[in-house]
Amino acid sequence: MEIRLLLRSQANQVFEAIKSAGLQATDFDWRDAMGHASITRVSRLVHKASGYYFIFDNVGQFCSKWEPGQQTLVDSWYWDDWESQLDCCRSWLSYVRRETESPDLWGAISKEAQLLESAASADTSNAPFTTEEKAYIVQGVNEIKQYLLTAHKLDPELIESRLNYLVESSERVGRKDWINLLISVLVGIVINAALPPEATRELFRFVGTVLRHIINMPLLLA
Repeated sequence: MEIRLLLRSQANQVFEAIKSAGLQATDFDWRDAMGHASITRVSRLVHKASGYYFIFDNVGQFCSKWEPGQQTLVDSWYWDDWESQLDCCRSWLSYVRRETESPDLWGAISKEAQLLESAASADTSNAPFTTEEKAYIVQGVNEIKQYLLTAHKLDPELIESRLNYLVESSERVGRKDWINLLISVLVGIVINAALPPEATRELFRFVGTVLRHIINMPLLLA
């Protein structure tokens, strides 16, 4: 591992900056990169798990390119002195921590929704619900409503109209279409309530339990 175009003292300052940011130096690696300004081989500090990087393109001036940026995926700049570049590297480390510690809310929704979608596969009948199944849906939706109000303290106005729509739609759409509506309603609630991934998983599993006679429950437990 060769650190190019940095003094040993400068590399040591980067090491200390990583520690000060609350990160582990062992999670980073030095790799070669092509300087975007000098068009020569320079050093790139890489966060191994995420692939995020900070390039030190220090030929003639202090140039850098980094991912992630403060407000953009990639950013770059140049300075007249090392201290300014080091300050930028410190900021970059805070961005790395922000992005790597942020939960993947969209990923959580997608994963759980796919499990429900599997219950509405091509093998699922779109036949109308029976009278008993409609009553079962009313009971299950009421349990879901109480769960959201008590376990997650959600605003009743956020959920009641959406869940009431599910009950009403069970009177006019088939099983497969209704499951797709259920997925849409749940995703809307998760997004509007900004539920974290674990709470999202708990919600979808709870729904799979109370509506297990409508939804293929074994898939939800996989």
